[in-house]
Amino acid sequence: MKVTANPRAPARYIHHCNLLTYVSLVCGVAAVIAAQELRSWEITALLIALAALADTFDGKFARRFPRTNDEQAFGEQLDSLADAVSFGVVPVLCLHSLVPVASVSARLLLFSVSSIYVICALTRLGYYNVHHHEQRGFVGLPTTLAALLCSTLLLAHPGLLAAVLVLTGIALAMISFLPIPRPRGIAWWAYLFWFSAVFAACGMQIGRHH
Repeated sequence: MKVTANPRAPARYIHHCNLLTYVSLVCGVAAVIAAQELRSWEITALLIALAALADTFDGKFARRFPRTNDEQAFGEQLDSLADAVSFGVVPVLCLHSLVPVASVSARLLLFSVSSIYVICALTRLGYYNVHHHEQRGFVGLPTTLAALLCSTLLLAHPGLLAAVLVLTGIALAMISFLPIPRPRGIAWWAYLFWFSAVFAACGMQIGRHH
């Protein structure tokens, strides 16, 4: 039986308009490797922050290119899936590799809170996919901002208690009714300054260690 090529094979959706989304995903995967193999708080924090920065601009970048309706719909799905990995799963995997844990009960506690965090992150993303056309801002803490908070947390080299408390707070904020407007004007520049501060702190700490 002759096999013909599928004109709608998944590979046809690999498009340069989604470059920043793929960059965000690769940075997330690299952050896990940095945490597991290098045991570096700073490099891990830097990579998660880079993933968040790429996600901040991926929509604007994609809209600069002509796209079909299918390609636009695919881009939205890809962005959500990449966020689920880089901002849902990656931060907790990194914390599991870096946070010192002395007992089985402590490990179970961190695992439980990590599971709650992932559930909340994916719930937040699913909610956004359904309702974002109805809203001008955000309801609940966006996962990109959650990742930036996790990146900032890593720079403090948290112990178990701090990691558990911060993860729990972020998780609850993601599924709360917290209204967050899209950053504009001063808020936008403050948001970018936060990235700059994280990058500068990572660079200084990495330089100090080497």
